[in-house]
Amino acid sequence: MLDDKNPLTIVADWGNANFHAVAGWVAANLRWRIQGPEATGSPYVIKTGSGYRDNIEAVASGAADVAITTPADIILEMAVAGRDFFDGTPYPHLRTLGFIPQDDRLVFAVREDSGIESFADIRDKRPALSIATGSRREHNLMTYAVMEVLRSHGIDPADIEAWGGRWMEHDHPRRALEWAISGEANAVIFEAIMVPQWWAFVETVPVRFLPMEEEALADLNSRLGLRPGILERGRLNAPADVPCLDWSNWAIVVRDDMPDDLARMITSVMVEERAELEARYRHLPYERSPLSYPIDPYTMHKGLGAPLHPGAEQYYRDNGYLS
Repeated sequence: MLDDKNPLTIVADWGNANFHAVAGWVAANLRWRIQGPEATGSPYVIKTGSGYRDNIEAVASGAADVAITTPADIILEMAVAGRDFFDGTPYPHLRTLGFIPQDDRLVFAVREDSGIESFADIRDKRPALSIATGSRREHNLMTYAVMEVLRSHGIDPADIEAWGGRWMEHDHPRRALEWAISGEANAVIFEAIMVPQWWAFVETVPVRFLPMEEEALADLNSRLGLRPGILERGRLNAPADVPCLDWSNWAIVVRDDMPDDLARMITSVMVEERAELEARYRHLPYERSPLSYPIDPYTMHKGLGAPLHPGAEQYYRDNGYLS
Protein backbone atom coordinates (compact mmCIF):
# COMPACT_ATOMS: atom_id res chain seq x y z
CA MET A 1 0.00 0.00 0.00
CA LEU A 2 1.27 3.45 -0.87
CA ASP A 3 1.51 5.91 2.00
CA ASP A 4 3.69 8.79 3.18
CA LYS A 5 6.37 6.35 4.36
CA ASN A 6 6.20 4.25 1.18
CA PRO A 7 5.54 6.73 -1.63
CA LEU A 8 5.51 6.00 -5.34
CA THR A 9 8.42 7.94 -6.83
CA ILE A 10 8.22 9.08 -10.45
CA VAL A 11 11.11 10.76 -12.27
CA ALA A 12 9.94 13.03 -15.09
CA ASP A 13 11.52 16.08 -16.78
CA TRP A 14 12.99 19.43 -15.71
CA GLY A 15 9.73 20.26 -13.94
CA ASN A 16 8.06 22.48 -16.52
CA ALA A 17 7.36 20.22 -19.49
CA ASN A 18 5.30 17.26 -20.67
CA PHE A 19 6.77 14.44 -18.59
CA HIS A 20 5.72 16.26 -15.43
CA ALA A 21 2.20 16.59 -16.85
CA VAL A 22 2.15 12.82 -17.39
CA ALA A 23 3.56 12.14 -13.92
CA GLY A 24 0.98 14.39 -12.26
CA TRP A 25 -1.86 12.80 -14.24
CA VAL A 26 -0.79 9.31 -13.15
CA ALA A 27 -0.28 10.32 -9.51
CA ALA A 28 -3.59 12.17 -9.24
CA ASN A 29 -5.62 9.28 -10.62
CA LEU A 30 -3.80 6.71 -8.50
CA ARG A 31 -4.48 8.89 -5.46
CA TRP A 32 -8.21 8.93 -6.12
CA ARG A 33 -8.33 5.22 -6.91
CA ILE A 34 -6.30 4.07 -3.92
CA GLN A 35 -7.00 6.68 -1.24
CA GLY A 36 -10.38 7.93 -2.47
CA PRO A 37 -11.65 11.47 -3.17
CA GLU A 38 -11.04 12.63 0.42
CA ALA A 39 -7.41 11.48 0.40
CA THR A 40 -4.89 13.16 2.67
CA GLY A 41 -1.12 12.83 2.80
CA SER A 42 1.27 12.69 -0.13
CA PRO A 43 2.11 9.11 -1.14
CA TYR A 44 3.62 10.35 -4.44
CA VAL A 45 6.95 11.99 -5.16
CA ILE A 46 7.73 13.50 -8.55
CA LYS A 47 11.41 14.14 -9.22
CA THR A 48 13.06 16.22 -11.90
CA GLY A 49 15.32 14.59 -14.48
CA SER A 50 16.65 14.96 -18.01
CA GLY A 51 14.35 12.31 -19.46
CA TYR A 52 17.32 10.22 -20.56
CA ARG A 53 20.07 8.29 -18.72
CA ASP A 54 19.37 9.67 -15.24
CA ASN A 55 15.69 8.73 -15.50
CA ILE A 56 16.53 5.19 -16.58
CA GLU A 57 19.19 4.73 -13.91
CA ALA A 58 16.92 6.09 -11.16
CA VAL A 59 14.47 3.25 -11.82
CA ALA A 60 17.16 0.64 -12.45
CA SER A 61 18.88 1.46 -9.13
CA GLY A 62 15.66 1.60 -7.09
CA ALA A 63 15.88 5.36 -6.47
CA ALA A 64 12.55 5.71 -8.32
CA ASP A 65 9.66 3.38 -9.10
CA VAL A 66 8.58 4.87 -12.43
CA ALA A 67 10.39 6.90 -15.09
CA ILE A 68 9.34 8.58 -18.29
CA THR A 69 11.79 8.60 -21.20
CA THR A 70 12.03 9.00 -24.96
CA PRO A 71 12.26 7.74 -27.66
CA ALA A 72 10.35 4.72 -26.41
CA ASP A 73 12.24 2.11 -28.37
CA ILE A 74 15.97 2.75 -28.75
CA ILE A 75 16.87 4.09 -25.30
CA LEU A 76 15.36 1.04 -23.62
CA GLU A 77 16.93 -1.35 -26.12
CA MET A 78 20.33 0.14 -25.27
CA ALA A 79 19.66 0.13 -21.53
CA VAL A 80 18.41 -3.47 -21.34
CA ALA A 81 21.36 -4.74 -23.40
CA GLY A 82 23.95 -2.41 -21.86
CA ARG A 83 25.23 -1.28 -25.25
CA ASP A 84 26.28 1.96 -26.91
CA PHE A 85 24.86 4.81 -24.77
CA PHE A 86 24.73 2.38 -21.81
CA ASP A 87 27.92 0.57 -22.81
CA GLY A 88 28.96 -1.97 -20.18
CA THR A 89 26.00 -1.41 -17.83
CA PRO A 90 23.02 -3.57 -18.79
CA TYR A 91 19.68 -3.22 -17.02
CA PRO A 92 17.83 -6.42 -17.99
CA HIS A 93 15.32 -5.96 -15.15
CA LEU A 94 13.71 -2.91 -16.78
CA ARG A 95 10.11 -3.26 -17.89
CA THR A 96 7.52 -0.96 -19.44
CA LEU A 97 3.82 -0.29 -18.98
CA GLY A 98 3.35 1.15 -22.46
CA PHE A 99 3.95 4.49 -24.13
CA ILE A 100 2.26 7.84 -24.48
CA PRO A 101 2.34 8.81 -28.18
CA GLN A 102 4.44 11.66 -29.52
CA ASP A 103 5.24 12.02 -33.22
CA ASP A 104 8.69 13.61 -33.12
CA ARG A 105 11.90 13.88 -35.16
CA LEU A 106 15.55 14.79 -34.63
CA VAL A 107 16.43 17.27 -37.39
CA PHE A 108 19.31 19.49 -38.49
CA ALA A 109 18.31 23.00 -39.64
CA VAL A 110 20.48 25.91 -40.72
CA ARG A 111 19.74 29.54 -41.43
CA GLU A 112 19.81 30.11 -45.18
CA ASP A 113 22.35 32.91 -44.72
CA SER A 114 24.82 30.25 -43.53
CA GLY A 115 25.22 29.24 -47.17
CA ILE A 116 24.95 25.54 -46.24
CA GLU A 117 22.56 23.29 -48.16
CA SER A 118 23.76 19.77 -47.29
CA PHE A 119 26.06 17.68 -45.15
CA ALA A 120 28.40 17.59 -48.14
CA ASP A 121 28.68 21.38 -47.91
CA ILE A 122 29.74 21.06 -44.28
CA ARG A 123 32.40 18.52 -45.17
CA ASP A 124 33.67 20.54 -48.14
CA LYS A 125 33.32 24.15 -46.97
CA ARG A 126 34.22 23.62 -43.29
CA PRO A 127 31.99 26.51 -42.18
CA ALA A 128 32.02 28.25 -38.82
CA LEU A 129 28.71 26.97 -37.49
CA SER A 130 27.27 28.08 -34.18
CA ILE A 131 25.08 25.07 -33.42
CA ALA A 132 22.27 25.20 -30.87
CA THR A 133 21.61 21.79 -29.36
CA GLY A 134 21.13 20.03 -26.03
CA SER A 135 23.66 19.77 -23.23
CA ARG A 136 26.54 17.59 -24.37
CA ARG A 137 26.83 15.66 -21.13
CA GLU A 138 26.86 11.95 -20.48
CA HIS A 139 23.20 11.81 -19.43
CA ASN A 140 21.85 13.14 -22.74
CA LEU A 141 20.89 10.54 -25.35
CA MET A 142 19.91 13.22 -27.85
CA THR A 143 23.34 14.83 -28.00
CA TYR A 144 24.90 11.35 -28.06
CA ALA A 145 22.82 10.79 -31.20
CA VAL A 146 23.79 14.22 -32.59
CA MET A 147 27.48 13.40 -32.31
CA GLU A 148 26.88 10.07 -34.04
CA VAL A 149 24.90 11.77 -36.82
CA LEU A 150 27.90 13.95 -37.57
CA ARG A 151 30.32 11.01 -37.46
CA SER A 152 28.14 8.97 -39.80
CA HIS A 153 28.29 11.87 -42.26
CA GLY A 154 32.09 11.96 -42.10
CA ILE A 155 32.28 14.96 -39.76
CA ASP A 156 34.22 14.80 -36.50
CA PRO A 157 32.25 16.74 -33.86
CA ALA A 158 35.53 18.33 -32.78
CA ASP A 159 35.80 19.88 -36.25
CA ILE A 160 32.93 22.26 -35.49
CA GLU A 161 35.13 24.22 -33.09
CA ALA A 162 38.31 23.60 -35.09
CA TRP A 163 36.66 25.35 -38.07
CA GLY A 164 35.83 28.38 -35.94
CA GLY A 165 32.33 27.35 -34.88
CA ARG A 166 30.91 26.64 -31.43
CA TRP A 167 28.36 24.55 -29.59
CA MET A 168 25.57 26.43 -27.81
CA GLU A 169 23.94 24.09 -25.33
CA HIS A 170 20.70 23.96 -23.34
CA ASP A 171 18.58 20.93 -22.50
CA HIS A 172 15.36 22.79 -23.25
CA PRO A 173 14.64 23.20 -26.99
CA ARG A 174 12.73 26.40 -26.34
CA ARG A 175 15.89 28.05 -25.00
CA ALA A 176 18.19 26.66 -27.70
CA LEU A 177 15.90 27.77 -30.53
CA GLU A 178 15.80 31.32 -29.20
CA TRP A 179 19.51 31.55 -30.09
CA ALA A 180 18.75 30.52 -33.67
CA ILE A 181 15.86 32.97 -33.94
CA SER A 182 18.02 35.85 -32.68
CA GLY A 183 20.94 34.93 -34.95
CA GLU A 184 23.33 34.02 -32.12
CA ALA A 185 23.26 30.50 -33.61
CA ASN A 186 23.10 29.78 -37.32
CA ALA A 187 22.23 26.07 -36.99
CA VAL A 188 20.06 23.86 -34.79
CA ILE A 189 20.16 20.11 -34.18
CA PHE A 190 17.25 19.21 -31.92
CA GLU A 191 14.05 17.28 -31.49
CA ALA A 192 10.70 18.53 -30.05
CA ILE A 193 9.70 19.81 -33.49
CA MET A 194 6.25 20.81 -32.27
CA VAL A 195 7.32 23.48 -29.75
CA PRO A 196 6.33 27.08 -30.62
CA GLN A 197 9.96 28.16 -30.95
CA TRP A 198 10.55 25.74 -33.83
CA TRP A 199 7.61 27.33 -35.63
CA ALA A 200 8.81 30.82 -34.74
CA PHE A 201 12.20 29.92 -36.21
CA VAL A 202 10.88 28.72 -39.57
CA GLU A 203 8.24 31.45 -39.82
CA THR A 204 10.55 34.40 -39.12
CA VAL A 205 13.91 33.29 -40.54
CA PRO A 206 14.72 31.68 -43.92
CA VAL A 207 15.67 28.13 -42.92
CA ARG A 208 16.93 24.98 -44.64
CA PHE A 209 16.58 21.46 -43.24
CA LEU A 210 19.58 19.33 -44.16
CA PRO A 211 18.54 15.88 -45.44
CA MET A 212 20.45 13.14 -43.66
CA GLU A 213 22.24 11.02 -46.24
CA GLU A 214 20.99 7.52 -47.03
CA GLU A 215 24.30 5.82 -46.21
CA ALA A 216 24.59 7.71 -42.93
CA LEU A 217 21.06 6.74 -41.88
CA ALA A 218 21.77 3.12 -42.76
CA ASP A 219 24.95 3.25 -40.65
CA LEU A 220 23.13 4.82 -37.68
CA ASN A 221 20.48 2.13 -37.87
CA SER A 222 22.78 -0.88 -38.30
CA ARG A 223 25.41 0.29 -35.83
CA LEU A 224 23.27 1.86 -33.10
CA GLY A 225 19.67 0.96 -33.87
CA LEU A 226 18.65 4.61 -34.39
CA ARG A 227 15.52 4.70 -36.54
CA PRO A 228 15.31 6.76 -39.73
CA GLY A 229 12.38 9.13 -40.04
CA ILE A 230 10.95 11.74 -42.37
CA LEU A 231 10.12 15.35 -41.65
CA GLU A 232 7.14 15.42 -43.96
CA ARG A 233 6.67 18.10 -46.58
CA GLY A 234 4.81 21.03 -45.05
CA ARG A 235 5.71 20.18 -41.49
CA LEU A 236 7.69 23.12 -40.13
CA ASN A 237 7.16 24.55 -43.63
CA ALA A 238 9.60 22.05 -45.13
CA PRO A 239 9.29 22.34 -48.94
CA ALA A 240 9.92 18.61 -49.42
CA ASP A 241 10.27 15.45 -47.34
CA VAL A 242 13.48 15.58 -45.28
CA PRO A 243 15.21 12.33 -44.19
CA CYS A 244 16.10 12.56 -40.49
CA LEU A 245 15.88 10.46 -37.31
CA ASP A 246 12.67 9.34 -35.64
CA TRP A 247 12.43 10.47 -31.98
CA SER A 248 8.92 9.38 -31.06
CA ASN A 249 6.88 8.31 -28.03
CA TRP A 250 7.29 8.54 -24.24
CA ALA A 251 7.91 5.20 -22.54
CA ILE A 252 6.67 4.51 -19.01
CA VAL A 253 9.48 2.53 -17.35
CA VAL A 254 9.41 0.35 -14.22
CA ARG A 255 11.34 -2.62 -12.81
CA ASP A 256 10.36 -6.26 -12.96
CA ASP A 257 9.92 -6.31 -9.15
CA MET A 258 7.02 -3.82 -9.16
CA PRO A 259 3.99 -5.67 -7.73
CA ASP A 260 1.68 -6.86 -10.49
CA ASP A 261 -1.37 -5.15 -9.00
CA LEU A 262 0.38 -1.77 -8.90
CA ALA A 263 1.69 -2.13 -12.46
CA ARG A 264 -1.80 -3.11 -13.56
CA MET A 265 -3.37 -0.11 -11.81
CA ILE A 266 -0.96 2.40 -13.33
CA THR A 267 -1.62 0.87 -16.75
CA SER A 268 -5.35 1.11 -16.16
CA VAL A 269 -4.93 4.84 -15.48
CA MET A 270 -2.97 5.26 -18.73
CA VAL A 271 -5.82 3.63 -20.66
CA GLU A 272 -8.99 4.54 -18.81
CA GLU A 273 -8.12 8.15 -17.98
CA ARG A 274 -6.48 8.93 -21.33
CA ALA A 275 -9.16 11.45 -22.31
CA GLU A 276 -8.14 13.62 -19.36
CA LEU A 277 -4.53 13.82 -20.55
CA GLU A 278 -5.55 14.28 -24.19
CA ALA A 279 -7.78 17.21 -23.19
CA ARG A 280 -4.70 19.19 -22.19
CA TYR A 281 -3.46 19.08 -25.79
CA ARG A 282 -6.50 18.84 -28.09
CA HIS A 283 -6.75 22.62 -28.44
CA LEU A 284 -3.47 22.43 -30.37
CA PRO A 285 -3.31 21.35 -34.03
CA TYR A 286 -1.93 17.82 -34.24
CA GLU A 287 1.42 18.86 -35.75
CA ARG A 288 1.93 21.44 -32.98
CA SER A 289 0.91 19.21 -30.10
CA PRO A 290 3.55 17.51 -27.92
CA LEU A 291 1.10 14.65 -27.32
CA SER A 292 -0.06 12.88 -30.47
CA TYR A 293 -3.71 12.32 -29.69
CA PRO A 294 -5.59 10.05 -29.51
CA ILE A 295 -3.86 7.63 -27.15
CA ASP A 296 -4.58 4.17 -28.59
CA PRO A 297 -4.68 1.23 -26.14
CA TYR A 298 -4.36 -1.20 -29.06
CA THR A 299 -0.94 0.17 -30.02
CA MET A 300 0.56 1.78 -26.89
CA HIS A 301 2.06 -1.55 -25.79
CA LYS A 302 3.86 -2.17 -29.10
CA GLY A 303 7.31 -1.25 -30.40
CA LEU A 304 8.87 -0.73 -26.98
CA GLY A 305 12.53 -1.35 -26.23
CA ALA A 306 11.91 -3.43 -23.09
CA PRO A 307 9.40 -6.17 -22.25
CA LEU A 308 6.00 -5.31 -20.86
CA HIS A 309 5.64 -5.75 -17.13
CA PRO A 310 3.45 -8.84 -16.49
CA GLY A 311 0.85 -6.73 -14.66
CA ALA A 312 0.57 -4.38 -17.63
CA GLU A 313 0.49 -7.23 -20.12
CA GLN A 314 -2.31 -8.91 -18.22
CA TYR A 315 -4.32 -5.67 -18.14
CA TYR A 316 -4.04 -5.20 -21.91
CA ARG A 317 -4.92 -8.85 -22.50
CA ASP A 318 -7.88 -8.94 -20.11
CA ASN A 319 -9.39 -5.86 -21.75
CA GLY A 320 -9.00 -7.07 -25.31
CA TYR A 321 -6.17 -4.73 -26.32
CA LEU A 322 -3.62 -7.53 -26.67
CA SER A 323 -4.45 -10.79 -28.39
